[in-house]
Amino acid sequence: MSLSRAVSSSLGCTACKSAIARSSRAHLPSNGFKPHASWKSPITPSSRPFQRSFTSNATFRADKDDPATEDPQFAFLDPEPAASEPTPTPTPASESASAPEPAPAAASIPWYLQNRPTPTPHQAALIPDLPPNPPPLLATLLDYLANTAGLDDITLLDLRHLDPPPALGPKLIMVICSARSEKHLHVSADRFSRHLRREYRLKPNPAGLLGRNELKIKLRRKAKRMKMLANVGGAEQPEGNIDDGIRTGWICCTVGKIEAHEADTHMPGDDVEEFVGFRDMKPGVNVVVQMFTEEKRAEVDLETLWSGVLKTHERKDRTAEEALKALEEVEEEVENRATEPVKKPVAEPTSEVPPVLQFKKTRPTAGDVFPPASNPEAATHMRRLHTVGLRV
Repeated sequence: MSLSRAVSSSLGCTACKSAIARSSRAHLPSNGFKPHASWKSPITPSSRPFQRSFTSNATFRADKDDPATEDPQFAFLDPEPAASEPTPTPTPASESASAPEPAPAAASIPWYLQNRPTPTPHQAALIPDLPPNPPPLLATLLDYLANTAGLDDITLLDLRHLDPPPALGPKLIMVICSARSEKHLHVSADRFSRHLRREYRLKPNPAGLLGRNELKIKLRRKAKRMKMLANVGGAEQPEGNIDDGIRTGWICCTVGKIEAHEADTHMPGDDVEEFVGFRDMKPGVNVVVQMFTEEKRAEVDLETLWSGVLKTHERKDRTAEEALKALEEVEEEVENRATEPVKKPVAEPTSEVPPVLQFKKTRPTAGDVFPPASNPEAATHMRRLHTVGLRV
């Protein structure tokens, strides 16, 4: 009855008031009390009904808590179809308006049990382009890192043609990506490693990853150490010192050797007998995923390091190719000259020239009496000395 009064005080429609009065008569005690015909007439103390407390059993409480049970006190809110009025013919506009109404079965399901629609991302994850002749598994790994793990700024470095190969392995493909926080970094690396073991039977090695129990142990030891320092009066650890073995900021996940492309069968150094360096003759491609936080990635800057190595290698390859091309051109020119037939010069007809008398001066010998002198005057003087006694 108290509910009917509270509802009737807030409603002003006489039809609603009469419906409330009819629904409340079933709950009145059978003591011969009749309610007033007018709701506006004051109720005197002598005319008030006899009030008594009543208890509700378990069955009534269970029915009340059940959302599917209809409450008779709110029966007036249900629309009652009029028998005299004909049912209007539905129009296409009314059908389209009534289409989005949910089914009664779906309306009875609580909101926390309803299946929520899959959220559509506002911006698709950016996946880098694949290199030429990529491994078949590379596209799947990039899709997992971008969409499932939620890593950002993914960069792909193709180091398969470096000679000598890097220490991480020959025919290396390096993937660099960023995590949003330290926790996101460790969770992504842990789930990525478990995914590779479960789905592809690989043996990844995540260097720098703290296990699920290892982090708790390190935090407990750190709290114990800080408590001991506080007891002996030691200074607290500065906020800037984050090198405590808990915050790494960098996880190098070595995926291992995966199947290579059909056209990618060359191994660096396979044609060298006395090879010096890191080399594995087993076919396949090594994949390494470098996971960073934003601060650690800017500090390490692996992109600049390996981009410089790639540029240097490309420049050396270009220089070697140019020198080899020039040498091939020279050899080809020499071969062309050797294969060409030798052309003999044609002798031109000469005209007849009369012979010329040539005087040839005889050379002196050791048996000559008067050998020729270099100076003509000295020769004359010597002749005079030998002919002094011959003159008459």
